Amino acid sequence: MAIEPYGRRIANNAAEAQREALRRTGQAFADRTELLYHRRARQISGTPTVTDSPLILASAQLPFGVAELVEWRWPSPMDVTVRSPVHMIELSLPPLSTDGTASFPDIAPDRSSIIGSLFLRPAGVAIRARSVGGHVRVVRLAAQPIRFAEVAGADIGWEEDVLRVALDLRADGPRRLLHRIREELTGPGFASAALVEAYATALMIETARALREGLVSRQERGRLAGWQYRRVCERIETPGAPPTMSELAMLCGLSIRHFLRLYRALTGETPAAHIARAQRARAIALVEDDALPLKQVAARLGFAHASSFSEAFRRETGISPSRYRQRNRRR
Repeated sequence: MAIEPYGRRIANNAAEAQREALRRTGQAFADRTELLYHRRARQISGTPTVTDSPLILASAQLPFGVAELVEWRWPSPMDVTVRSPVHMIELSLPPLSTDGTASFPDIAPDRSSIIGSLFLRPAGVAIRARSVGGHVRVVRLAAQPIRFAEVAGADIGWEEDVLRVALDLRADGPRRLLHRIREELTGPGFASAALVEAYATALMIETARALREGLVSRQERGRLAGWQYRRVCERIETPGAPPTMSELAMLCGLSIRHFLRLYRALTGETPAAHIARAQRARAIALVEDDALPLKQVAARLGFAHASSFSEAFRRETGISPSRYRQRNRRR
């Protein structure tokens, strides 16, 4: 009889202990998510659900979460507010699906959006969902936010525009992968655990892509996102030479033409008007400071020569900077 070497046995035991710890971690994510989900559902609706917790038809624990096929029997109508501790990437499976809308109580409680059959519920974001309820079947991935950010290559900012895109992901990639996960959960084959983990990793990448593509599509139909407008304002308000249109467009990840259109749709003015207003206010504040020579004022505003600054100041105010300073002293 072959005797396993002591060192190998120790290594195998350690590996098994690690796998068990990961399995328990994945199950803990799922258990905590469902506990918070249904506890809050009963608090909001005031009506007990027909099934207080989902029926788990199949599941697979992963190092970074859990993949599951689950069913609910919701009351009709359904009105619940949920806040998941993990990212939940979910796909409703017809005919056991339902139409619904959702809003974000902490961000925009009065604005609702349609929930698509493929959606993402980000960790820590309160979502109020309303639908006709009924019998629903979902395949889903519960994933750690840190791992999602690592795999996706970025820490996504969950602002309102991004959240509304997340409610209705219209990409085929995540949809196909969730169907593959469902097939593997219900009919596991050779190396099933490794394959589900690979599908789940690809799903996180495809979901991040779908978010970005959906946001770009939404912007093409509308206006700048909040984070883009903040970046533009911060740059315009930064002391020194004013930004170019090319620089501002690059900050937003857009072409110059598209940036100009979205900026005007959001603010009702051009970026050039915003820049001129900011520069005028900064110039007046610096000119009013008697301790600062006009040459230094010009340099701080990005002018190579004091004469160029004087001409620009006169065009904006109708008076030279030296004359403006004299008037200001008399007040």
